[in-house]
This record gives sequence, C-alpha cells and structure tokens, in this order.
Amino acid sequence: MTTRRRPVNYERSILTYIDILGFSELISTKSAGDISRAIRVVREAAEPRRFKGAFKEIPEADFRNFSDLCIIRKVIAKKDKFPASGEVFSQILHMVHVQTNLLFDEGILLRGGITVGDVALSYGQLFGPAVVRGYALESQVARFPRVVIGEEVLRELRNNPALWVHDPEYDLKATKNLLRRDFDGEYFVDYLRIIEQELDDRSEYPALLDQHDEFIKRGLRRYKQSASILAKYKWLREYHRYTVKKWEERNRSKH
Repeated sequence: MTTRRRPVNYERSILTYIDILGFSELISTKSAGDISRAIRVVREAAEPRRFKGAFKEIPEADFRNFSDLCIIRKVIAKKDKFPASGEVFSQILHMVHVQTNLLFDEGILLRGGITVGDVALSYGQLFGPAVVRGYALESQVARFPRVVIGEEVLRELRNNPALWVHDPEYDLKATKNLLRRDFDGEYFVDYLRIIEQELDDRSEYPALLDQHDEFIKRGLRRYKQSASILAKYKWLREYHRYTVKKWEERNRSKH
C-alpha cells in the first residue's frame, strides 16, 4: 500500500535570514570546539521560543540552521489558522534581542535580512524565492553588521490585512519605529536604540553603550590592517556615535 504524498506548495511568508559576520575568519583562527560553540549560541539565540501552552491554531515559526546560517519562516496566512498579525513587528523585535544578546554576551556580530515572499517546506528544507531574496539581502545589501529590511516587507505590511494588529498606518509607524534608515537608503534593525526600551532597568543603558564602544575600539585596533573588516567596524562606530548623539539629545530635552 502506497501513501499519497502531500502536495508541496509555496506559502507567502515572512522570512529572516541571518549569519555570523566574519565566520570565515573564525574558521581560520579558532578551534573546532570554539566554532561549534559559536554556532550553538547563535542558534539558541535566534530560534523562536516555543511555548507548551500555545494554541494549536496559531502556527509556530519554522526554524532551520546550517553552519552559521539561520532561517526563520512564519507563514502569513494559513487555512483554518490565525493570520500572522503583528509578526513583522515581532520578528524585528526578536532580532533586536538576538543582536544585542550575541554582541554583548558573546562578541558575535550578525548580518542578515528580513523579507516577504513565497517559501515551501519539504523534507525538512525551506526553499523558494523568499529564501533567495533573503540570501541576497544578507550577502549583497546588508554588507555591514546590520539586519536590513527589504522594501517588500513594509509594502506587504501596508497592503496585507493578515499582518495588521490595528490598521496599516498604526502598524507601519510602530514597525518603522524599530528601524533606522541608513546612508544608502536601506532600513535596518536599530538594535542599539531599541534595546534601551526593552531593559527592565533603563539605568543600565549607559553601561551598555560603554560596552558597545569598547567592543568597537577593540575591533578597530585588531583589524586596522584588514580593509574589508575595518570598514565594518567603522560603520559600527558611526552607528554607535549617531545613537549616542540622539540619546543625549533626548535626555537634554527632558530637563
């Protein structure tokens, strides 16, 4: 008796594609044990939390990782399931925590992209146009230690009611508040600014800024002879300076 295979279909999805920045250097300079640990901590940080009490009608995110690559996929709307309302905001906020936890706790930088498009899941593998687009965002657009948001994500959020929590204007404004527009016009996850709002005790924020600054200075010293890596730390320095400047301006305006 043969069993009928379920048809493999594309599903419109939110897809996050991230990997470790500078992984090739890790391979050449670290032991296999060190690399294994780095991969493990990135996987554990990036994997969406699964809750035993979650409603079965709410589909959980698909998560896959290979070497230093992690992919998170959430179907936007599935038959007989709740739509993915709020998932764009949720996925970006998740990246805020992933980036900060890995940088401050492990000294690991990430690069990646978030997109929307067609994805299929078959035999445990995720594939499709959105995976290709995610790879392009990570490898060609991000370039620096940032997670960029494809313009198609904000367009989908504006036009697809399945993603709305309130209405398109409110949701788009709330989502853009998690982002910063860079010198090249690309939106990216503004982790260093947003993490202040996520702290239980905001008085800890200045110490985080100092730690971020010291991390950058060490990188600038360490890679001063490597133009390609140095450029990434210079970008990080400018991002840090801009964030601190705006934070100081906000604090002054309160007094």
